[in-house]
Amino acid sequence: MFRKLLSSLLFLSVAAWSAPLFSDQTLPEDSINVEYFITNTTFEDTLEIDALNNPTELSPFIVLGEIFGFNGFIWAWDRYVLDKDYARTGPSYWKRNFKEGWEWDHNHWAINFYGHPYQGSVYYNLARGAGYGFYASLLFSAIGSYTWEMFAETEYPAPNDLIATSIGGAVYGEVLYRLSRKFYGVDESSWYNQVGAFGISHAAYLQRKVFGNRDGITGNTPMDLSIFLGTGSHFGNIYRYGGRNEDDLDQRWDDKHVMYGAEIEYGKPFRKVKRPFDYFTLFTRGEVGPDGTLFQLDVTGKLMNAGVHGRGHWVDFATYLDYCTFYGDFATVGTISIGTGIDFSLWLLPSLRFRMYHQIYFILLGTTDMGYDDLIREVHPDYESNMDNYQYNMGAKYVLGIEVLIGKKFRIKNKTIVDALHTIPGSLPHYGADGWDMLLMNHASMEYDLTDKIAMGGRLDAYAKIAAYSSEFFEPMSRGVFAYTLYFSYKLF
Repeated sequence: MFRKLLSSLLFLSVAAWSAPLFSDQTLPEDSINVEYFITNTTFEDTLEIDALNNPTELSPFIVLGEIFGFNGFIWAWDRYVLDKDYARTGPSYWKRNFKEGWEWDHNHWAINFYGHPYQGSVYYNLARGAGYGFYASLLFSAIGSYTWEMFAETEYPAPNDLIATSIGGAVYGEVLYRLSRKFYGVDESSWYNQVGAFGISHAAYLQRKVFGNRDGITGNTPMDLSIFLGTGSHFGNIYRYGGRNEDDLDQRWDDKHVMYGAEIEYGKPFRKVKRPFDYFTLFTRGEVGPDGTLFQLDVTGKLMNAGVHGRGHWVDFATYLDYCTFYGDFATVGTISIGTGIDFSLWLLPSLRFRMYHQIYFILLGTTDMGYDDLIREVHPDYESNMDNYQYNMGAKYVLGIEVLIGKKFRIKNKTIVDALHTIPGSLPHYGADGWDMLLMNHASMEYDLTDKIAMGGRLDAYAKIAAYSSEFFEPMSRGVFAYTLYFSYKLF
């Protein structure tokens, strides 16, 4: 056994140094350990290779016309049907926008970090469904966002909206596009698959229906999708202000809760990424209880990679684009980040696999509301809590994941996420506090497969937040909450 461990570590060492030089080389898949399954379906095994090598994009003027038409329709609906004040724009506002420039806005957090990215995904998928790739579609999304900000509202154009709509829209858009393609595949599918494809990404679906299919690959990419449901309890509520415990300042969070969620792994982690998001993961989870709720959504996609794999082992170096939100009574945090990382896996024994991945990110745009409402009221008695009082931030993010597979049915996973964010100057809301915010999360779980489709598991989640502001009114604040949950998961495919 000791020799096997040394051999595996030697393999990883050689692979780590040789990956950049031999990024296109892999060991034959037919030599892989029988305990480890790798699908033989590659991206090139799908249809219409000649068409893929010679893409037939629609004219960019058609796509731009659709984007401007979509903006015009939304503006007209807001102006003449909903009669919104912000839609009463015109030449005087357009002149002001070009003359006076951009300002951070503090619209409702869910609008800025869920609504705007979804709007951006429509721009994105009008281009993506027209045959354009990831980066070209991102550019179209940015154009759609820019024209909306400059011409469709009475509010000042906001840099946070431009970033969230264009980059967030590209993340949302690519994920929705690929999930939609899974429904109807390369060929025509049943009517209910067509309905599902339209519902997930209506813009790309309509482009395909009107102008024809321009993508023979993404509908054939392998994907795992599981949903889960469980129940548990929060415990261990810890709240500190400055150097002392201040449990009386905050509501206890020791309730029972219901947990729900879903997890998607699209593609294979050891495959060569030929197009951005050929591999991505999506994780969403919520907890609902009488004392509080939270909702987490994390999407991470590979932009490019280099690595080697064989005999069930792999080492992979990659750049990533990450979109993460954490929303609820404990804290409200959102991050759009770009980073790099290493992912390696090896079979220590024929029935024991170990995987570890490290990722470090630069946060292009972050938002934080750490829930210090009670402290603000001590300084500003007239303060009322709402979802508009959040900071805009930049900073760093670190992710460490460990997975252990024992046999074919038992899995142990642990994932640690650390967000460190500092307020962007000039972006404070009315009652803001400049300084550092940190959110730390640790998710540990054990799962056992009862059948091929159903698994039973238990998990322990830990949440901690730290706020350290440059103000004479606010001392450092921290809070920690734990939760355990028993759940069942069902593998859809």
